[in-house]
Amino acid sequence: MLQAWISSPRGSLYFAAEATPYNLEHLRAHVRALRAVGGNQTCLALDLAAKDGDEAVAEVALLARQLTREGIQVRYSATAAEEPERFAVEEAPGPSAGGRREAQRAAT
Repeated sequence: MLQAWISSPRGSLYFAAEATPYNLEHLRAHVRALRAVGGNQTCLALDLAAKDGDEAVAEVALLARQLTREGIQVRYSATAAEEPERFAVEEAPGPSAGGRREAQRAAT
C-alpha cells in the first residue's frame, strides 16, 4: 500500500492506494495540480509498505525521481504499514535554552 502526502501553498492532499501504474499516474496528476509555481514549495512524502514487491518499489522510486526533476521536494521511505507511529508528524523543536541566551546576548 502506497501512502502519499502532498503539501504546497495551493493546498494539501492525502493519497492512499495500491502502487499500480494507474494509481501512480493519478498521484502524479494530483501533485501537478497542487504544484506551486516553480514547484520548489511543493512537497511529496511517500511511504510504501515494506511488504510490497520489488516492482512496486521500482515504480514508486521512478515516480519520485521524475517529480524531483520537475522541482518537487520528494521524501521517500519504505516501512511496514503495521507501524502507525511511523506516520506521526512531529513538531519542530523550539529554540534551545542556549540559543535563546545567545540571542539575548546579541540583542544587548
